[in-house]
Amino acid sequence: MRGAGPDLAGAGLVVLAATCFGTLGPLSRFAGDAGVDSLTLVTWRAAIGAAVVGAFIGLRVVPLSARPVSMRSLPAGDRWFMLAAALANAVLNLAAFIAFERISIALTLLIFYLYPVGVAAASSLWFGEHLDGPRWTALGVSLGGMGLVVIGAGSFGSLDPLGMGLAFLAGLAQVFYILAARHGFARVPGAQAAALTMGGAAACYVVAATLIGSLGTLAQPLGSSAALVPVALAGIIGAGVPTLAFILGIRRLGAPRAAVLSTLEPVVGTALAAWLLAERPAPIQLLGGLLILVAAVVIQLGPGPTRAADHEAVATSVEG
Repeated sequence: MRGAGPDLAGAGLVVLAATCFGTLGPLSRFAGDAGVDSLTLVTWRAAIGAAVVGAFIGLRVVPLSARPVSMRSLPAGDRWFMLAAALANAVLNLAAFIAFERISIALTLLIFYLYPVGVAAASSLWFGEHLDGPRWTALGVSLGGMGLVVIGAGSFGSLDPLGMGLAFLAGLAQVFYILAARHGFARVPGAQAAALTMGGAAACYVVAATLIGSLGTLAQPLGSSAALVPVALAGIIGAGVPTLAFILGIRRLGAPRAAVLSTLEPVVGTALAAWLLAERPAPIQLLGGLLILVAAVVIQLGPGPTRAADHEAVATSVEG
């Protein structure tokens, strides 16, 4: 059980993750301009991210995580959840990037960021992680603010059913990934879980590229520094660091609170687009960002997760 006050360390981890994930928009744009396609980008991103976290483990850079555990020592359920989380990670990214190509980025994000509602509802119904009245209100305010940020980015364009379905599928995959990180493989230390799920996703992408005859395109980033640099940064800043921080943050805060805080990501993405891509934010986006920040403060007020049976293994054996 967490202490009575806000878990500032857990909140800081999720905010760090959201900030790093928010760099993916500009980095994806730079990679695309250099001739890197979506499948290649997500493959390299996952592989580099797994390697970065693996280096963190080897160098003991991550004091928040316990020593790696042998997968054979884990119950079969935990191993299956690890595999399912890796597949969910792969589905999440592929579905989102394909949706970006079929419908507008704004509509994709608006559908995808419904996932905090799914996380909060599933956590309450099945895992006993209840949000009180003010925090449900904060969730609503956060989603409303996120909607203003996304709507202010531009028109939604055509309403392609397949693209919208893929965006929704990406959101469902995110719900599963968050809940699995919190409850499905609690005995696996955060750093090890991040490395395994990203490495598993990278393997899925390689298999997919092989099946569709695009294996040779995975060498695209090696063609020039203009292609390699954004891909490498997407792996380090946009995958390795934030995935580790997000898993650790989920385990400290609980899934619903972490999901609400993660809506800071589009705010960061919008700010970076204004800075790096000269895409000036509209006043409605600034208002939306303010609402998200207010919700982020409210969601942290009061005690942390209080369910007595809330996977004490997470607080002890996993976080060390």
